[in-house]
Amino acid sequence: MSIEKILDLEQLEADIYRGSVFSPDSGYFQRTFGGHVAGQSLVSAVRTVEPHFLVHSLHGYFIRPGDAKAPTVFLIERLRDGGSFCTRRVNAVQHGDTIFSMSASFQTDQEGIRHQDAMPSAPPPEDLPGLKSMKVFEDAGFRQFEEWDVRVVPPDELQRLPGKASQQQVWFRHRDPLPDDPVLHICALAYMSDLTLLGSAQVNHLGERSHLQVASLDHAMWFMRVFRTDEWLLYDQSSPSACGGRALCQGKIFNQSGDMVAAVVQEGLTRFARGYRPAAGP
Repeated sequence: MSIEKILDLEQLEADIYRGSVFSPDSGYFQRTFGGHVAGQSLVSAVRTVEPHFLVHSLHGYFIRPGDAKAPTVFLIERLRDGGSFCTRRVNAVQHGDTIFSMSASFQTDQEGIRHQDAMPSAPPPEDLPGLKSMKVFEDAGFRQFEEWDVRVVPPDELQRLPGKASQQQVWFRHRDPLPDDPVLHICALAYMSDLTLLGSAQVNHLGERSHLQVASLDHAMWFMRVFRTDEWLLYDQSSPSACGGRALCQGKIFNQSGDMVAAVVQEGLTRFARGYRPAAGP
């Protein structure tokens, strides 16, 4: 299913929308992919604001596991409509229960001070293998992402920064040109932002990865500059802390010109499966 079709919601009533299922033939994804429900939630919120407002931030909580084979209904609450900012709250509902709740803030085009962190060093995406070479992407559930070119920087090519506990870098882009609609690119980025971020907490624990229960718990994004998701974007990720069965992950997203276009922070579930005990250290 194309990203345009995934993000094309059906309006049921004023401020009520319904989205498509995530993956009816999913084997790997028994639950709805977090980016799927987040991206659709953002689309539903966008549908209720005037076109001169663009989303600049979203904050969401994954409340219950989603059913990957069931559609989701989105209920929008209009919290504020101002001259420069407006705010929406969205509840995503399946089988009568809220599975995801999100607040999104929108802003008109304005000017102010300007600065940004430098883009970190990374090998060019053309020199890296795609995720299709990884065994997990042979699963039917991951075929949902075949329209995306995703390339993880190998650990031995990662420029590690002193004091960083866990790092990961991922290049990605949509394989085919997308329409010149900035809202589509923003919502597509929200969709993709959840795919690899929690993995940045697991790169130092590969031996225990298969024994972990993992899931997104919450997700926050900030959009700084206009971008295109059909052009290469570098997702520079790190996990500053993991404990208590949870991991904090953060990411900065840059285009190839070095412009920082978005930032993401997520907390995810990373607890050991029931009955598993890690081997005692030396």
